[in-house]
Amino acid sequence: MSKVDLQKWNYTSPLNQEILNQNYNEFYRIIKNSGAEIVDLKLTNENEELCDSIFTHDPSLVLNDGAIILNMGKNLRKKETEEHTNFYNEEKIPIIGKVINNGTVEGGDCLWINDKTLIVGESYRTNKDGINQLNNILNFHNVKLIPIKLPQYNSGDSCFHLMSLISMLDYDLAIGCLSLLPENVINILKNQNIELMEIPEDEYFNSNTLSVNILALSPRNIVAMKGYPKTIELLNKSGCIINLFSGNELCIKAEGGATCLTRPIWRE
Repeated sequence: MSKVDLQKWNYTSPLNQEILNQNYNEFYRIIKNSGAEIVDLKLTNENEELCDSIFTHDPSLVLNDGAIILNMGKNLRKKETEEHTNFYNEEKIPIIGKVINNGTVEGGDCLWINDKTLIVGESYRTNKDGINQLNNILNFHNVKLIPIKLPQYNSGDSCFHLMSLISMLDYDLAIGCLSLLPENVINILKNQNIELMEIPEDEYFNSNTLSVNILALSPRNIVAMKGYPKTIELLNKSGCIINLFSGNELCIKAEGGATCLTRPIWRE
């Protein structure tokens, strides 16, 4: 990642490979020590420049019945879907659908609020055609898709997903940016009896939204970035077990948080 064209990939500043590796290894150890089984995504086409492929959350979506191959809105990431297809075939995980042609959906715009309800944000990276295609696939598997429109934030080159606004921490607890989160999302959570905590907005904007990108390993057992004490205090008060890693190089500069670095395949 450190050798790429920064402007081309929209990374905010030069990357230090040694620190990138330290950030990633620290994150990786947390996942491994949690007891989760890690299956690494090994790229089959080493000739392709797939710098963002470390953010495995985006090119596919997984249901109990199998995997859905998405279609990336960022053109430089289009080839990543081939890698995910190869991975699922290798792991003998059935592929139950694909978003194709002009339709785009990225995993960062998809938020599960329970095992049968998925909120999907229309954004710079996810369009109506893609949402309609995904909805048709999910209908066959008794999953309800709720489409919402994301607010504009920065430019179309920046990564602003639904998960740039909100993370689920438990079946009945979420954290989000209330000033940007669409009102219909807030109402959906309220109707589902999901408490929505307000992220400290100074830390949220200072982190370019990434302080809210929090990975739940299990209910209220979470992975978050170091450096945001108000957010950590809020999470502590909500009864969360907090696992912290350094993400200044890998996450802040490359625009991807703890959730983005994983593609959950199976949860018990």
